[in-house]
Amino acid sequence: MPRLPLLAALTAGILLGCGGATPPSFSVAPESRTVVVGDHLPMSASANVELAGDLEWEVEEPYGGGLRNSVGGHTVYFAPEAAGTYHVVLRATRADGHKLKQAVEIRVLPLFALDPPGAQVAPGGTVVFSTASRGLGRNAVKWSVDEPGGGEIDQDGRYQAPARPGTYHVTAVSGADPQVSARATIVVGG
Repeated sequence: MPRLPLLAALTAGILLGCGGATPPSFSVAPESRTVVVGDHLPMSASANVELAGDLEWEVEEPYGGGLRNSVGGHTVYFAPEAAGTYHVVLRATRADGHKLKQAVEIRVLPLFALDPPGAQVAPGGTVVFSTASRGLGRNAVKWSVDEPGGGEIDQDGRYQAPARPGTYHVTAVSGADPQVSARATIVVGG
């Protein structure tokens, strides 16, 4: 009789050691799901169990993008014009009739770039930079020159090169999202 409590303790230890977490029903590729606003992301999935029918895909959020091929093992996610985090939901029915559902997260990144992306200018010369942005609100851009003594830039993106030749960098930070920035390289007098 002493073996039953030992068996129960071992079984409980195994169950607790597993953490009780249910493994995902589907393996989804790619594992890293990021895409730029307005772009697309090919995706594929396979079931980790036997299915009774086809795998179905849908975008969870209204205005969260779209899909090409919403049935089967492959789809293409088309990102919306707004940056953010969205979810694609996979649904299927197991061979035993049990319904499966799994959501995967997709990060849609804004597009934020400088025009021109770089420049060559004479000492004391000027270059006017502008930003191209998609997926962000139209807020002011914060401009800066990275190197001390590397010139000056005003709030309108007009860069004034220093008298000293060298390589310098201008950074623009989005007013809508301070984590979004772009950088240009300027060669002065080269």
